[in-house]
Amino acid sequence: MTPTRPPDDRRARHEATGEWPQPSLSTLLAARARAHPDAVYLIEGAREGGRSFTYGELARRADRMAVALGRLGIAPGDVVSWQLPNWMEGGALAAAIDRLGGVSNPIITIYREREMTFVCREAGSRVLVVPGQVRSVDHRELAAAVKRSVPSLEHVLTVRAEPAPGQRALESLEDAPGAPLPPTPLGPHDVSAVFYTSGTTADPKGVLHTPSTLGAVHHFHAATFGASADERSLLQFPLTHIGGLVMFVLVPIANGSSVVFMDGFDPALAVDLVERHRVTAAGGPPAVLQAMFGAPNFSTHKMRSVRWSGSGAADVSPELIREAGRKMGAIAYRSYGMTECPMFTSGRRDDPEEKRYETDGRPVPGAVARVVDDAGRPVAAGIEGEVEAYGPQLCVGYLNPRLNDAFTADGFFRTGDLAVMDAEGYVRITGRRKDIIIRKGENISAREIEDAIATHPAVAEVAVVGIPDPAAGEIACAVVRLRPGTPPPSLAALVDHLRAGGLSTRKLPERLEIVEDFPRAASGKIVKRVLRERFR
Repeated sequence: MTPTRPPDDRRARHEATGEWPQPSLSTLLAARARAHPDAVYLIEGAREGGRSFTYGELARRADRMAVALGRLGIAPGDVVSWQLPNWMEGGALAAAIDRLGGVSNPIITIYREREMTFVCREAGSRVLVVPGQVRSVDHRELAAAVKRSVPSLEHVLTVRAEPAPGQRALESLEDAPGAPLPPTPLGPHDVSAVFYTSGTTADPKGVLHTPSTLGAVHHFHAATFGASADERSLLQFPLTHIGGLVMFVLVPIANGSSVVFMDGFDPALAVDLVERHRVTAAGGPPAVLQAMFGAPNFSTHKMRSVRWSGSGAADVSPELIREAGRKMGAIAYRSYGMTECPMFTSGRRDDPEEKRYETDGRPVPGAVARVVDDAGRPVAAGIEGEVEAYGPQLCVGYLNPRLNDAFTADGFFRTGDLAVMDAEGYVRITGRRKDIIIRKGENISAREIEDAIATHPAVAEVAVVGIPDPAAGEIACAVVRLRPGTPPPSLAALVDHLRAGGLSTRKLPERLEIVEDFPRAASGKIVKRVLRERFR
């Protein structure tokens, strides 16, 4: 992969403020392991107690992996793809790739042959690392199919599993002794990772990040929330998502804090893990929080250690954040980010509750939000427009350069999200530019209707999609997942509730569908195109 560097003016701006340069992952891990080798980094959560790993153990495993990959010829700029569950090996492998100067390519766990082949072919992956059988999927068979279609892919390695014919176990390569490796050759502005977007509307997009763009997340996370070693967070979504790797590998290593990994989400187990390990930060996508609150063993007493509960990665209703604050006794907040610009806005400890519940927070230190009209001109406070994002955590571009027209001439990223920013700088995401319902020629925000429906006591989660209609062009179809044990409302009863809440007649849904669950991307986002096809 040809390294892509940010423009000189961007480097100068962020270096002047101390946001850049930032050390790479392997550099941070080596320093942490020297300072606190016996401190617990990771607990792999399980009903029977799970396994714990110290920073020293993580660093030693990463070193062995780096030697093994080096023995296969991995050199600076080479791409190593990996699709692993929430295991210690994921963090160790990311650090090992970094140590060699390679490019880490975590692949979200819901991807199968078509998506994985696309990713590995576009990235030019030389190595693919997979588990064995996880739940109903044998990843060794999946990797073999990918290898047949990707000429650059030389090696398939397995972790915690016997390899299939033509594959090798990474652990067996680690057994052979090797010479100590020098520090990483990666510079702070070299591409160190390529993350692929979840591809809910098109093929996934390869997003390029550097040690400084990823490290900036820790820089402003510490400024916003502090950098305490006594924090313990619970990972309830895939490690291979950018939020998993940054917030549950890089940030804890930099802070010296600890994490609990869940290998597959189980809401009742999540509740038990919070209590057993005295977790201080328990958040996640909306569906995760709602499932925890609905778990049969949930109680506010079990949540007494929780200090923080944040939700992002998908549409978050104000009612859900209020519920999180109430049921966890924690500072609950909303945040907003994307693969291209992770953790762009966030609520904060000293924000008024109304701002933490009703908005997605303010841009984090060093980041700038710009809300513009269709012509790219900034709009006044309180006026809806598209969000353009800039900050030290902003990626350095896409692997496919044809996609870089998503960036403005002055370096802002066109997010495609609609928002309103108030006079104090708080941002409230109102929907996607393309997530509108055009009813009788008038644009209606699906997000506004969703937020109103989420206040109904029977509604656990909602998505509103436009359905073709011969008279109106489109009508709003409310797709609802119910809270456990609640009877479904009729469309008429739901409409009455919305009218009472002040929703205008033109925005009322004209169809109601009840579902057990939603089709989702790995981030927890509801895949609305599937709903549109199902109910059209």
